[in-house]
Amino acid sequence: MAWEDCVANIKRNYAGKRVEEISTVNWSGVSQDAIYNDTFRNGDPFFLICPDRHCVDFVNTTPADHALCQCKDINGNPIPDCTPPSALYPEKASVCLNIQNPKQYNAKSGKSCYNQPNGDWNQLTCYCCCSCFANGTRIGIPNGHKAIEQFLPGDKVLTANMTVQGTGVDLSWSAATVKFSNGTGPDGHQSAMIWIRHGEEGMIIVTPDHLFLMPNGKLKRADRLVPGNDRLVSADGMPIMIHEVSIGEYHGGVHHISTDKAFDGSIDGHLLIAEGVVSGDFMLQVYAPRLKELHFVDDHDSLPKIGSPEYEANNAHLQGGVYRSFKTAEPVQNTVPQQPQKFYVHGQRVTAIPDNTAKFLSTQQERDLDNNADKQNFTDVGIGNAMIQYVLKLFRGFYSDIVFYHDIGRLETNGYAFEQYGKKIIVISGGLTRIKDLSQEGLAVILAHLITRLQKIAPLGNDGYTSVGMADYYATNVLRNVYFGQAYNQALGEGLEQIRNDIFAHIESAQDQYEEDPFAPTTDTRLDAFAAGDGMQYPPEGIGGPVQFALQVESALALPNTLNTYSFITEDISHETSIELFECLQTNKVLDDQGGVAADFTVDTDLMFVFSSLDMSNSFKRLLTEQVRYVLLHAGASVKIRVSLPLNAVTAMNAANYSFVPEACVLAVRVSTVDPSVTVTAGLKRGIEYVLTVSNLVRAEDGSTLDPEHSSVSFKWE
Repeated sequence: MAWEDCVANIKRNYAGKRVEEISTVNWSGVSQDAIYNDTFRNGDPFFLICPDRHCVDFVNTTPADHALCQCKDINGNPIPDCTPPSALYPEKASVCLNIQNPKQYNAKSGKSCYNQPNGDWNQLTCYCCCSCFANGTRIGIPNGHKAIEQFLPGDKVLTANMTVQGTGVDLSWSAATVKFSNGTGPDGHQSAMIWIRHGEEGMIIVTPDHLFLMPNGKLKRADRLVPGNDRLVSADGMPIMIHEVSIGEYHGGVHHISTDKAFDGSIDGHLLIAEGVVSGDFMLQVYAPRLKELHFVDDHDSLPKIGSPEYEANNAHLQGGVYRSFKTAEPVQNTVPQQPQKFYVHGQRVTAIPDNTAKFLSTQQERDLDNNADKQNFTDVGIGNAMIQYVLKLFRGFYSDIVFYHDIGRLETNGYAFEQYGKKIIVISGGLTRIKDLSQEGLAVILAHLITRLQKIAPLGNDGYTSVGMADYYATNVLRNVYFGQAYNQALGEGLEQIRNDIFAHIESAQDQYEEDPFAPTTDTRLDAFAAGDGMQYPPEGIGGPVQFALQVESALALPNTLNTYSFITEDISHETSIELFECLQTNKVLDDQGGVAADFTVDTDLMFVFSSLDMSNSFKRLLTEQVRYVLLHAGASVKIRVSLPLNAVTAMNAANYSFVPEACVLAVRVSTVDPSVTVTAGLKRGIEYVLTVSNLVRAEDGSTLDPEHSSVSFKWE
């Protein structure tokens, strides 16, 4: 996904409306009312496109983005009944921008945004895009290759530095660290993807804007490649023939990665091996407009795209095909790829409400609403029923595996979601739909919440479904699926107003908390959760979801490692002698009962007693004694690091995520299953004060990220 294509796609989706990139806006000409009240959310005076780095570095990393674009939760688990959008799907987000210096922006929100010093900081609504390889594309790594969607930040990937040698290129490969990895879910649908057949048996599927290296050292987009004329480049710098370039629909996920090398205008460090050919990482696609003059083939933007009349006119030597649109430089026997077909069967409508049902309101809140809210007369229900059936039909079209039922005769004022007889069922009661001023927008928000409850996204509530607050948070993605563009903004904005004024306002303060949920969110917290999901922020604290910077390093305690009867075995010292040594050192208080080295042991401690009884030369005794001294001095230590939350074992077990100053080699890492801690074994020296730093790649078990202000701790091994 090149950034310019994301921008173009957002503008197309708001055709007839003014759309501006934040970086190009003349803020002196924008009214203070628009800035302070964020009227940009309604396209007044125009819609805003977020800064490219804000989208990549923050928005695309949030749980809301993962759920929307990949249909996965923060830990990579698939979300049921979720269909990911296309790679260029525009997603509403927000950015904290310094109006006085628009190059300054961050991901803060609310008061933490507005109260920043040195500028006029405002939280503004803006748009990014969902994440350009097809899932399954093999990317070169130091010891082979790995599927693109399997990369995690911190993994190693092969990248090249390039020099042009005559009419060819010389590539120097080295390992780099993956900084960014994101994409859509495996069941997505992309309306236009490029399929390339190259070399003897090679093939690759990419987005049209994906960049490939040419033999002359220049870059070219996939949708400008010409079979028979253009050549790709192999990992050893040799040209590879392109036999076919096709464009068509694609059912599956797309993914992208970028290395940790900062972009400085060069393509070095951003070239990858993909299915045996050299192409660019995601960073080159983001910065494509800045690369064109120096690194793209000549007159790149004037080259016709595959499938266009100009492309056919310029390349009359190519043969056409029957599958959508493709061009090939030689006859092809079978070019029609097999496409999976999916469909869902509607469930049987039922009216029984089981005891373990997920509900929009708690039992006590439901009673308050029933007692305090104004409702329509039963004689007027028919008027509202037409609207209700329309909304249910609309949602049924997007979530056809769920049975939606309006139980007009039910007096309770609530919405219910449950599974029964293998079916997912949502019931909206007549008591709820008769509440005055609750219209289709408010009903849509309630339905979105109940759908998310059925998706069982962690953490779960006592009823076995998604917890209440996190269901509110993820519900905005359900609404994005049902309502597109500005229709979504209206549905959520007006829907939350109706929830606030027509439902929550009638709940007594004593019942403000949802007491049946393990996190017991208040009505204000639930509204905050909706707002966080809408703005692609991390969830608010206290509802069980991942919280940005909630993980903190609290303390570190150095503990000496223990030696055993095998510790002294060398070429000169047998196991039997090692056992005798161990017992001798314990007898002389050099080792304690557990095998720990005495605190007063130094390089000058007299050890001649260890071999005094053996019949050997004094020089050989001294040699063996120094071998024993070396083992004692390098026994190292284990550092127990206490943190604020239980750790994600996959990220916490990586030894590369821990560093020491002064430098010390990390030997082993062990994550505790008893308390929130991790024990790191390292080659430490006594009496030295160390600073231990934990990498921000380490996450909590619930997905919460590490606080950069609390990622280091000092300690000394006494």
